[in-house]
Amino acid sequence: MEKKQIEERLGKYHIEMKYNTNRPTISTYKLDKKGVLIYKIPYTNSFDYYPVSITLYALGNFEMHLDTNNDKYIDNFLKQVDWLVNNISIKDDFGVWEHKFVIPYYNFNRVPWVHGMAQGLAISSLLRAYQLTSNKVYLETAEKAYGAFQKDINDGGVRYIDKEGNAWLEEYAIQPPPHILNGFIFALFGVYDFYRVTKNNNALALWNKGINTLEKNLFRYNTKYWSLYNLLQKYPATKKYHNLHIKQLNVLYEMTSRKIFKNYALKWNSYGERKLNLIRGKTRRGMIHLRRHGLIDCIKQYRLKEKWMK
Repeated sequence: MEKKQIEERLGKYHIEMKYNTNRPTISTYKLDKKGVLIYKIPYTNSFDYYPVSITLYALGNFEMHLDTNNDKYIDNFLKQVDWLVNNISIKDDFGVWEHKFVIPYYNFNRVPWVHGMAQGLAISSLLRAYQLTSNKVYLETAEKAYGAFQKDINDGGVRYIDKEGNAWLEEYAIQPPPHILNGFIFALFGVYDFYRVTKNNNALALWNKGINTLEKNLFRYNTKYWSLYNLLQKYPATKKYHNLHIKQLNVLYEMTSRKIFKNYALKWNSYGERKLNLIRGKTRRGMIHLRRHGLIDCIKQYRLKEKWMK
């Protein structure tokens, strides 16, 4: 008789999240009447629910609870997770959190659209809520959300299989897929957490496929002076996202023992030690923006962003 595998306790998220608890103090965020985080839609004065921000705020509060044992953080955490339960959209045999506003950085041809990073972070949040409370509605919602990783973009999910058979999980599940690095890794963390709790063999297989995709394609994100944010427009990452890539790769090395992740983490860390590389990345991003939008539209976008952030 096959021995049943034991569910793992998840604990803190894979990278530090507690800094996200300050989001309600930032001008582009606030809490609704129920204490759920809402986001100021770029570049407007309207606020809406943005699942990726809600989940980051949730995981930050969960981490603060573990650090302080203060019940207020659990209260904040569960308010966010309960919103996820109550607002998932069921599509046949899987569930997604739909986004009905356009992000200006990409030319979306699909509204509403699905955020693969949010799906992964939501799964990680829901599973921690399940282990904290033993309430199976959190596990059931995580199972529905995981189904989006088994569905291609054109079928309403977030998976993309390229011509070489590589499996990608897209942060912005749109066509053409942008292959955003940090979002892909966050999605994979959700898959890994799902496997740790459920011992679902399909999740383990997807995790391995995703890791193989990263291993084969990581060189494409390397500019020899900085890391790329995505592969569609080939934007060099901001300093914030460059440092996030390094943290994520170090975690992937700890999870998999695959040296490629440690090697690129060390390489990209060395790039960040030279100020000239940061300047090169900023200059390159500016040139790509100019080529895509033209000088007049770039100035308009800059002014809109400055006004939006006030």
